[in-house]
Amino acid sequence: MNQIMKRQTASEPPITQAEHSWNEETNLLQYHYNGRAVITIPLPEGVKAYYRRVSDGNLLTSPFVQQLYLAFERPQLVRVTFELSGDAVNMRPRRAADGEAILGQVGRPAIYGANGLYDVLQDLLIDWHGADWRWACDRIGTNGNGNSVAEIDVEVGQTPWVINLRMQYYRKHLNFAYHKPWEWRPNLKAVSGWCSWEAYRRDIEQEDVLNAARFVSDHFKAYGLEYVQLDDGFQLPVVPPAADGIVADAWLNTNEHFPDGHEALTSGIKEQGLQPGIWTNAVVTNPDFAALSGTCLKDQEGHPIKGKWIGYVLDCTPETLARHVAPYYKGMNEQGYTYFKTDAIRHLIYDGLRLAVKEGLISNEEAEQKFRAFLECAKEQIGDAYLLSCWGVFGEVVGLADACRIATDSNPSWPAIRMQLVETARWFHTQRILFLNDPDHVCVRAPLEWAKSAISLVSLTGSLLMISDKPENYDDERIGMIRRNLPPLTTVTAETGPLDITYPAFAWTHVQGYAIDLDKADQPNAGTSNDPSGGQAGHPLTTLWAIHMQTETRTWCVAGRFATEPMQASVLKISQLGLDPAREYAVFDFWQQRYIGRFTEVIPCRRLEVGSCQIMAVCPVDDKPALLASSRHVSMDAVSILEEGWEDGVHTLKLAGIPGTSENYWLYVPAGYTVSGLSVDNGEGEWSAEGETVKLTIRFTGEESAARLSFEQA
Repeated sequence: MNQIMKRQTASEPPITQAEHSWNEETNLLQYHYNGRAVITIPLPEGVKAYYRRVSDGNLLTSPFVQQLYLAFERPQLVRVTFELSGDAVNMRPRRAADGEAILGQVGRPAIYGANGLYDVLQDLLIDWHGADWRWACDRIGTNGNGNSVAEIDVEVGQTPWVINLRMQYYRKHLNFAYHKPWEWRPNLKAVSGWCSWEAYRRDIEQEDVLNAARFVSDHFKAYGLEYVQLDDGFQLPVVPPAADGIVADAWLNTNEHFPDGHEALTSGIKEQGLQPGIWTNAVVTNPDFAALSGTCLKDQEGHPIKGKWIGYVLDCTPETLARHVAPYYKGMNEQGYTYFKTDAIRHLIYDGLRLAVKEGLISNEEAEQKFRAFLECAKEQIGDAYLLSCWGVFGEVVGLADACRIATDSNPSWPAIRMQLVETARWFHTQRILFLNDPDHVCVRAPLEWAKSAISLVSLTGSLLMISDKPENYDDERIGMIRRNLPPLTTVTAETGPLDITYPAFAWTHVQGYAIDLDKADQPNAGTSNDPSGGQAGHPLTTLWAIHMQTETRTWCVAGRFATEPMQASVLKISQLGLDPAREYAVFDFWQQRYIGRFTEVIPCRRLEVGSCQIMAVCPVDDKPALLASSRHVSMDAVSILEEGWEDGVHTLKLAGIPGTSENYWLYVPAGYTVSGLSVDNGEGEWSAEGETVKLTIRFTGEESAARLSFEQA
């Protein structure tokens, strides 16, 4: 045992077995991996135990799977302790099925029924099966060594309780070969901004961008919006402009619609307290350059290869990248851009480099290496600036891109918005593990309920949130809706598993515009439900989400119902949300701003028209007043509530706010409690009783406020 404990942590987690040890004095069974006792089980005295040792538990060498088990001659309750790196989260080791909520998490909650732990830094998945179990604590903790600790109580009998360990899970089992979190992690911050593309497309002027910057600064900066990103329409029309020039010339020199160049844009955006972002592209369009420069791929007859959307194809050698690509990323970074959207890379690989493979010019491996070299060049030149790869999900961008476009181009139509909802579900297992998911910009000028669904899901799932409309499209109702979704959360997936390809991807086609006819909005989405009724009475795949929230003083769940198809009034099983059905919960509807009631086992849900959504706070109730919801943020509320407390009959809230604005906060109040007084620091407040709730209204006079609501108990 001592020899095992002294082994050091490897810089790259080894693809090897966890080694067991049993201490006869303490009766502790432990499994050690990469310098930690990842599993510790105290064996009961006087009971014969059966457990798996080392190599006999190895099921598969590549990808590596180790299966352990534990059994006793008669039933025993044992507490199992897991110790992982400082960055570990609860993870259901499979994707949601029809009728189940897709699980996400903010903080590190222990989610009911989610039978797995994922060590992010080691890319290690541990899951367990075959016995009744429950969490010993409602959250994953941290020990004195900075490691993550989780405990479960398991009822183990003669039937073996199984534990699986999958080393380098995303890298080897899910085949994201470049995922090496021990070397590099993407920027995991919340990202939000305004993008010019769906607002103006290529019909854009310098002043359009600056006007938009002023508008979003005035209306959204205080709520968390950070970026203004110019998307196409600024560059010179031919890339590169001269046959003997370099590709960078077309990007660093702006056209006549941007007479003052990049510096005017970046300085103008920064003057508004925002960060400037820019669109870049892998395209080459100058035929003379392609023929004469010696830097583009050519076919067997010596003619430049030309692919759809990409034009001519750079050979992506180190020399070519250094001369033609590095200068424009470096130059734009020096001009002040801090956010880069690199577009058309799917065409670089599919319609360019892979075309060269088809011609027999390079191998598949060389195409992949060249593709990755292009992104490596960009990343090196922009340094700490944010990098979004666009569009399409590429394993080759893992380890380089902070965010990745997981969906095709969006717009204000229902097919496009539905595409965003569905692809967010399909790719959620990658969220903040491989990169930040980007379902493309939200067009809030769409019909209000559609826009509300899109922006609510993007915010709650913590995806990259970009709005893209002209300022005149933002009426008061839409401004309020956007504010209630800013900033997006820092949500991490709480489920994992292989990519689900059993339902259609909503990609553009040349026949109907989308892969299936989604203009018939009253028809159920065949392919998203195994229910012969089309899921009308329940919650088919992609429609139900549960984001589990945890702060130092609060634990709650936000349930989201998204009608990608018509949904009848129904009952929702609380267990479907990853919540203990034996507990009682108070439920609040965010967009209707109303209390629904207290429930155990099931929650009644209203009918939803296609495109609409229902967002509910589901909060465990106790024997004292507790916060239920707020009007500030769709999370209810992971944004403005800094701290909640209860002591000696006084409920306290420490709040972050925007001076001059008012927000409402609802408390669930058990029977027998009545409000006896309210005091507010750095703000003004009033309260009113509404059945089982108390509505507290705070008007902020500063950026922070504190409210104390006193109660008397009958």
